[in-house]
Amino acid sequence: MNSINRIIRRPCCLLLLLLAALPASLHADDSGFQTVHWAYSAFFGTGWYQIDDNRSVFALNLPFRQTVRPSSITKSGQRKIGFEIHYPLTLGFHNIDDLPGIIEPDNFGTITFTPGLELEIPLSQRWYLRPFINVGWGNELQTNNSSWIYYSGIKSRFTFPADTDNWSLINNLYYAGYNPEIGKSDDLAALLTAVEYRQVLKHSRSSGKPIDLHWSLGYSYLFDDLAFAQTKGGFDSFNDQFIAGLAYSRRNNPFKLGWLKFSRIGLEYRFSSNRTFNGISLNFNSLFKR
Repeated sequence: MNSINRIIRRPCCLLLLLLAALPASLHADDSGFQTVHWAYSAFFGTGWYQIDDNRSVFALNLPFRQTVRPSSITKSGQRKIGFEIHYPLTLGFHNIDDLPGIIEPDNFGTITFTPGLELEIPLSQRWYLRPFINVGWGNELQTNNSSWIYYSGIKSRFTFPADTDNWSLINNLYYAGYNPEIGKSDDLAALLTAVEYRQVLKHSRSSGKPIDLHWSLGYSYLFDDLAFAQTKGGFDSFNDQFIAGLAYSRRNNPFKLGWLKFSRIGLEYRFSSNRTFNGISLNFNSLFKR
């Protein structure tokens, strides 16, 4: 139990908004805002994202992972900590909405690989924690500029009511940063809180197996405003994100695609409160396990 407490107390942080729309040459303006660096594409889920109608990103994230040991807890309170190794590979295609048929200089691609470790700690039958850490590397393909990338954090899930556990309260605290080959290093931090609801449906007509719908609603807050350059000059910024999602799952029967395994398939809509950031992403898992 002392080892669990030490893990919980370690400073892990914050959600990374799905932002990666600027090349490495941009860092900060005189207002003190952080500018969005392409290295943050490591945190994209698969989907399409747009910033203020002038910059778009399509991200393809391959969330390879290996479960070394699943977690468990008995009714008497005997715990076994789960352990996973992650091998996430992300391809980012930036400003693809501006393509006029040929690649322009302001359109570019990125690739990032950020392997990491994640634990799953059962504190009770309904309360689980997931501390994690990832360290990796990314490259902007057009200029060949590279960057070291790191992120860590801790995720919490509490399910209720006790008889069904259909509701989940999820809180995620993240910290991330990058150290580029050209330019200065930077970091960011954020907090996510969300609720998820599992709607139990009747058996599928096609397979006869039980299926569920998963509804999610969340809000993330950045502790620093993020700024981004506009194509006509100047900067704009935002510091939060709303998340609304719906997914479908085959109960106790995950989807498989080669080496990849998904617990559910669905869509999420993401937007900032000032509506300068919008995105639609594919949802393959609970916010607690991404």
